[in-house]
Amino acid sequence: MAFLLVRVGFAFSFSEQNAGSAIEGKNTHYFQPNSRKEMAVTTKSKSKLLVSIASCVLAAAGAFAAPAASAQTSTTTASVNAYSWMVSQMASSGLIISYQRGHIGYTYDEAVAIIAFSIAGDYSRARTILSTLQSVQNADGSWYDAYYTGTLRGQDTNKEAGPNLWVSLAVAAYDRFTGDHSFDAMAQKNIAWCLQFQQADGGINGGIASNGSRLTWASTEHNEDAYAALDYFGYAAEAANVKAFLDNVAWNSAEGRFNTGRGDTSVHTDVNAWGVLALGASGTHNYATGLAYNQSCCESMQSNIRATVLGFDFNGDANDVWLEGTAQNAEAFAVAGDSSNWNTFVSQVTLDQDSSGGVQYSMLGTNNDYFTMSTANAVSSTGWLIIAANQFNPFQP
Repeated sequence: MAFLLVRVGFAFSFSEQNAGSAIEGKNTHYFQPNSRKEMAVTTKSKSKLLVSIASCVLAAAGAFAAPAASAQTSTTTASVNAYSWMVSQMASSGLIISYQRGHIGYTYDEAVAIIAFSIAGDYSRARTILSTLQSVQNADGSWYDAYYTGTLRGQDTNKEAGPNLWVSLAVAAYDRFTGDHSFDAMAQKNIAWCLQFQQADGGINGGIASNGSRLTWASTEHNEDAYAALDYFGYAAEAANVKAFLDNVAWNSAEGRFNTGRGDTSVHTDVNAWGVLALGASGTHNYATGLAYNQSCCESMQSNIRATVLGFDFNGDANDVWLEGTAQNAEAFAVAGDSSNWNTFVSQVTLDQDSSGGVQYSMLGTNNDYFTMSTANAVSSTGWLIIAANQFNPFQP
């Protein structure tokens, strides 16, 4: 069934007080493994499980072939168009608006935008976002997970390590492109805040909840971010401890992939892509097998009013195409030296790109066990298209 670009209720104006209940008010990038306090996890029915298994079998057998590329634009043109859409999302406050027709800026998305603007050579906008983030950085060195872009008030006042560390990765990318290190102290202050959550197994726990309590789970995503940020800014010992967590706790040797987090064996495609981006294709383990795992179980071909696209779902049920994650996997294939799959999946993401240059967060807006994914054009997916199209690894700038 085709889905409209704007979900019912998404485009309506609403106050800051009730905005958190709208689809834009969900943190759609960082999920909390083994935490069910703030998310409702839908129990799969037997029939859904059978469909999921069948999808994995078909994908492993090579049943999916990439759609014809007749409607595709060139990678360069797609990147330029994506940049134009990103520019249109800038708010007068200095932050970028995460979703088209929205008014919230997720901290992770601000970081992705800084990197995308730096790749595009728009150092002015990259610096504007960095300066604005500097102005709202909490005294302890942290950021909230999301802000209202009009008022710069915290919208999601959880302070999670992963989105925070992405700002440090954005500073690193900006450093590399411009030679301007004026935001390094800001990043290092944030890293110091994150390191208070490092545990005996080397993993960095989730951060601080909005009620002030410490989050006790550890996400593989967050620790992949942490390893890259710590390595860039010279925290060698702390980075080595995080790597030990990734290799000894998060890595699933039986299946050749990363688990979602400490004690959480659920399947999510980004942890395997980011593992390659952070650690390389091989090392203590053959991390590239995680990309093969993604292909065998999480590839999905879906159609909507824009296009038919072959990509990756957020999780293992393969009932949607998560376009941000598809671009992430494309860049991971590039790092792993697989130019064929890099080209395939970058080209597939461009099929979803509309005339404005924007790319949807997901094609169908399904629930991925943590939240209902938006079908609106998103900074995360459009920014990652720029990152992947230009083969820039934000984990190793």
